[in-house]
Amino acid sequence: MTPTPDLASSCRHAVPCTDQSVQQLPLFTQANAATVDNAMAAGVFTTSIDASAGGTAATKSYVYLKFGDQGLTRVDLGDEAALDSVDWDLAARRFILRVNSGVSGPSCVTASRTATATAFDTLTAVPSNLDLRVEEYFTDSCDFVPDGSGLMSPGTAMQSFWEYPGCVKMTGNVFVLALADGRHVKLQVTSFYTPSVQMVCDSTGTAPMPSGSAHLVIKWAFLP
Repeated sequence: MTPTPDLASSCRHAVPCTDQSVQQLPLFTQANAATVDNAMAAGVFTTSIDASAGGTAATKSYVYLKFGDQGLTRVDLGDEAALDSVDWDLAARRFILRVNSGVSGPSCVTASRTATATAFDTLTAVPSNLDLRVEEYFTDSCDFVPDGSGLMSPGTAMQSFWEYPGCVKMTGNVFVLALADGRHVKLQVTSFYTPSVQMVCDSTGTAPMPSGSAHLVIKWAFLP
């Protein structure tokens, strides 16, 4: 499908609970100039993102990203400016991924986990029964909705890419994102730590040190 950039502007909405976002997430003003690298083979991108943001207690903005034919590229926005920008699709910081919609941003990017045990490689079309959702980690009265992990992170549309048995373990869940330009993406987060540490975490529930935490690896591709 040919992308239609004008759709991003046409779906713009006012973002609720911005003051609460600044305080609760928390958000910053300076753009995060983190490294983002892409590799592509047979139409599938592997994107590596430095989402460490200064450490466990983040001191930097999310990394704001946009899907395109050349990969997932960084958009130079600070957190507060991103609340008024339709120029990004996905934001990453530590183990949190947000899409640009609802309380997260003014665009209309939606996301949904596919059925349990969906294999990334065999997903070749958008499933008909997806419950695509906007970001809703604040209620209508702007009360914070955590993800239930006990870490007080927001309950985002893609929160289930990880679980926490004692380390950030990958679930292998595959997600579909509907972008503002009309295209769809399938996506799987394959690593939070360095790959060798991630393998230990996934198999044992513990992560040896040093872990290289919050250097995300995301596998994704456009769907027809």
